[in-house]
Amino acid sequence: MDEENWIIFKNVIKMNDENIEKFKKLYGEGQYIHPLDSLFDERKLSFSQIIPEVQKNNANKEWFDNSKQDVWSFFEEDKPELIGKALAKWRLDHWGTSSDLLYEDELIRMIEDGPSLQTLEGVLKGECQFFTMCRPPIKIYEKMAADGLVFETKWWSRNDGPRAYDEWAIGEGQVAEGLFQYHIGPMTGEQEMSLEAVVKDFFGSGKDNRTTIVAKNREHLDQLIQYVQEFLKRNLYTQGIFS
Repeated sequence: MDEENWIIFKNVIKMNDENIEKFKKLYGEGQYIHPLDSLFDERKLSFSQIIPEVQKNNANKEWFDNSKQDVWSFFEEDKPELIGKALAKWRLDHWGTSSDLLYEDELIRMIEDGPSLQTLEGVLKGECQFFTMCRPPIKIYEKMAADGLVFETKWWSRNDGPRAYDEWAIGEGQVAEGLFQYHIGPMTGEQEMSLEAVVKDFFGSGKDNRTTIVAKNREHLDQLIQYVQEFLKRNLYTQGIFS
């Protein structure tokens, strides 16, 4: 995948019990998994239950997925390519994200003494986060809304690993009149504080390790410029010279 497709997003979706039952009738409950050392009846969900994807072929270097829906496998050293470029592009075009729905892995489960996957109800009630690469799954949400489900969502990009900051870094959405409507940048409130941290991180990094900040609309660009100006003024005042 291209470098920007390695950006990881944490996602939360919330719906009530009535809509959870609708979800099950529309798309099923996912692959059933019952680990011997877990008290949870776990379900491994896939976005392909909602929008069926093209046939994967692990022998074809363009159309394979070796991620096993495990977000932490993307951080392993000397990792092989996990998702073929053609498959990642198809998913981005049809799901809004270049990966399937990703979970924590077995190591995290052992450390935190919880399920490595999550129960269906836990995911859909917002009790468990899930992860996606590159972007949140906006087109999946749009299909769910068109199928009659009512829910709300939030997402934010992780602060570790390869990343870029743009208007997608933090967002939220909800279903209104059968349509999924979402808001991304400019940022306000606690989200705006996060934007200030982005600028601080940018200037605090060495030249070779500096994070790219991307602005894709005028309002977001204006906010970034404002915070850059304020940061420079503070440093000029306190240090006299800013490199």
